[in-house]
Amino acid sequence: MAPFSDAPATAPAYVPSRHARPRPARPGQPPADRAAVATGIDSPTRPAPAPGPAAPPKTAHPGSPDRAEAEHRPAGARVEETSPDQSPARQNRPLGVVAILVSATAMGTAGVFGRVASPPDAVIGEALTMGRMLVGALGMLAILAFTRRAHLLRTTRMSWSVVLGGVSLGLSLALLLWSVVLTSLGVAVALHYLGPVLATVAARVILKESPSRVEVISLSGAFIGMLLTAGLLGGAGTLGSGDGLLGAGLGLASGVLYGAALLCYRFRADMPADVRSFWTFLFGTVATGGMVLVMRPDLSAMTTANWIWAAVFFAVCGLLALGLLVLAGMHLRTAELSSLSYWEVVVAMLLGAWLFAETISVPAGIGAGLIVVAAALPLVLTRRATGSKSAAPGRRIAPEEPTTA
Repeated sequence: MAPFSDAPATAPAYVPSRHARPRPARPGQPPADRAAVATGIDSPTRPAPAPGPAAPPKTAHPGSPDRAEAEHRPAGARVEETSPDQSPARQNRPLGVVAILVSATAMGTAGVFGRVASPPDAVIGEALTMGRMLVGALGMLAILAFTRRAHLLRTTRMSWSVVLGGVSLGLSLALLLWSVVLTSLGVAVALHYLGPVLATVAARVILKESPSRVEVISLSGAFIGMLLTAGLLGGAGTLGSGDGLLGAGLGLASGVLYGAALLCYRFRADMPADVRSFWTFLFGTVATGGMVLVMRPDLSAMTTANWIWAAVFFAVCGLLALGLLVLAGMHLRTAELSSLSYWEVVVAMLLGAWLFAETISVPAGIGAGLIVVAAALPLVLTRRATGSKSAAPGRRIAPEEPTTA
């Protein structure tokens, strides 16, 4: 490939100078050709040389419109192509929305699988979570090897946000399974989802993310719906005492750690999603493996049926749910990710009522409906706002989005 050059695509025709001396003729050259050489004009008896191949696109010359636009472009601005066939440069919002909805649905089944995979009166949440993380890490490693992208594990730069994200997620899910065994399924999942609210507040302080009015309304509605579903509003009194209160405390700790994990996903957006998922699973395995060494759960009572349900739990709630959660965290803002993730609360409550005959009170039903409306609100309003704006194709200058490293 020829290097870029400012030279024209074809050479101009030779124009003899008035004071130019005639070039000497070569010996044995025909007379007509000698005259052509003397005058500098090609002989009519010879065909004109064929034009050469077209030169590559030229860079912008000083004074050209593109160069002038670049020189007068404000600092920190980038040029965006607004043609209909061009995809966003950084984030794919529809992909993030689909990923978080599927992830939240799969995560909503974690309490069910955790119960049927555990022997009666056994608390083995840390062991189940370690298996969940380990299967996820092995699955992502197999995907990277199959797609010939395993070399990215060596070439991608590591950072503390990736490590802390995996550790926080692993510990959070282990505490959630403890909470599910000690208290009701709806209360455990609802307290776990205090994390998205904390993540949104922390993102506002640390990352300077300013949620829009729609995002604030959506997140507030989802949070109130979570409180109604958990029985913390409306006088349902589902927390109880003793083991139920301990389970609520573990659920609260799980929510804090989950919020830390969501905040960590907002860093290192340059890392590929499959590589980020592998490291998240790996560090989550290390964290929960430490809990297994300290707590030493008794797995002797595990039956064949328990192990089968545990394997399903590892695949659905590990590789599928957590892998999509990491992907969604890289394509959605923290407030939007938080409001959509509350769909898990509704899934867990419905499954608890269907499979374990847990009653759904009137406030809990209202809370579930509020969560659904709050999750759908930004999707509907954003789609209408996007459809009402007509962007002309061409080039436009957009302010540079802040990035975190």
